[in-house]
Amino acid sequence: MNAVTKFIIAVMVLSLSFCRSSEGIVLDSSGENLEERISTMNKIIEPISSVPSKIMDAHYIETKIGNGRIGPSDYYFYASIKVSKGEVKKWYQNLKEPYNGVTQFSSPEISKNWWLTKKKFTNLKLYETKTYFGRYNGWIAVDDENDQIFVHTYTQ
Repeated sequence: MNAVTKFIIAVMVLSLSFCRSSEGIVLDSSGENLEERISTMNKIIEPISSVPSKIMDAHYIETKIGNGRIGPSDYYFYASIKVSKGEVKKWYQNLKEPYNGVTQFSSPEISKNWWLTKKKFTNLKLYETKTYFGRYNGWIAVDDENDQIFVHTYTQ
């Protein structure tokens, strides 16, 4: 290896060592009251679509991995939306199956008591997320019995 190549490799290694990952929570409903959680969920959906029915409660978390310097950052969003009895059908009646064949279970890195279990997930029907959340990757899982909607989206 010549001196120039060694120098370039040394500069690249040094540059990478200064890159810090800015991973962490972007959005979290943990510290919010009911009114704030519902308001935030409406603000997430309304720029993309009208909200199909009144939201009775919502919980959510979005995390970011990466800092966007060397490659893009990735975002993982999870939400649970509770609607009035019999209103859940309004949320999925015009939705398609998940895009990109995304049908595998996923859960937030930080355990949340409002998130569904893998066992429950296997019994739910899945739909696409683009209509309400603007992302192709992920799924909406609908729990008709409990009038609940679970959302998982991500970027890559």
